[in-house]
Amino acid sequence: MAAAEYNITISQNADYVRTFQLKSAGSVVDITGYSFEAKVKKNYNETSGQSFTTAIENAASGLFTITLTDVETSTLSPGDQVYDVVMTDDSAIKTRLLQGKAYISPGVS
Repeated sequence: MAAAEYNITISQNADYVRTFQLKSAGSVVDITGYSFEAKVKKNYNETSGQSFTTAIENAASGLFTITLTDVETSTLSPGDQVYDVVMTDDSAIKTRLLQGKAYISPGVS
């Protein structure tokens, strides 16, 4: 399965929280026993980056979140960056679910 392209905007100096629902063929996927990881980087070749905190909000409904705190977003450089979200299922199979551009909107406060 190819990763879905989904661009996001992250505001510097503000908390970022985005909830996603996993579906397959239009049906909700129960994500009990799954885990998620996500990272934002300046470009695909960069070795470091900022990891999102991930959490399952409602496993039976396929809901999970990716989060950055205001402190974490303050360290991101303004402009276009890239991100992705990788899922590990209950059989330890990793799948990149999402990828795209992460526009970092500069903050003043």
